[in-house]
Amino acid sequence: MLRRILLSTCLLLPIVGYASAENPVAGQDYTVLKTPVQTQDPKKIEVLTFFAYTCPHCYTYEKDVLPWSEKLPDDVVFRQIPVAWTPKSFHFTKTYYALEAMHKLHPYHEMLFNAVIKERKEFPDLNSIADFFAQNGLNKEEFLKNANSFSTKVKNDRAFKTWQAYEIDGTPANAVNGKYFTAPHMVGTREGAIQVMNYLIEKERAAKK
Repeated sequence: MLRRILLSTCLLLPIVGYASAENPVAGQDYTVLKTPVQTQDPKKIEVLTFFAYTCPHCYTYEKDVLPWSEKLPDDVVFRQIPVAWTPKSFHFTKTYYALEAMHKLHPYHEMLFNAVIKERKEFPDLNSIADFFAQNGLNKEEFLKNANSFSTKVKNDRAFKTWQAYEIDGTPANAVNGKYFTAPHMVGTREGAIQVMNYLIEKERAAKK
């Protein structure tokens, strides 16, 4: 918990220059995992971004990382991984996968993020989120059915195991192809973290050749 607080504090510090991001250094701007994490598709370069709906820095980082992800080439697959620090917040990760199953991430993912971070609304359980979505045009029964489905449970469990495998203890954070970990707090800026990911993607692309 303490480190999560420290990571958030780091993101608030003023940053001078982008030299580190332009010339990434292992152990400083990114970490090479001692034990690689298996990716879903070995033919692709997998890029993950870890976020929590309760994380204000994730909310801000998403404004940069999602537009970037939409321009990635075909040999790269990008996925968001919702993080729940305790079982009491699993309803947030289930919400993400329910919206994904319903093809309703847009606009409800951003809507929930905005409500939690900017409007400071409280969502103690799935039902409170379902009520909020229903007020904004989403079918409550369909949402709850998807959120409580076996498919969502499988995805939720996989997400939990994934961020634990990467030993994530703060968000936002990123992983590249099961081998590398980086985050804005390591590089110093959100833009810098994206530059480091570009570097690691190229590194993996060259390795595959």
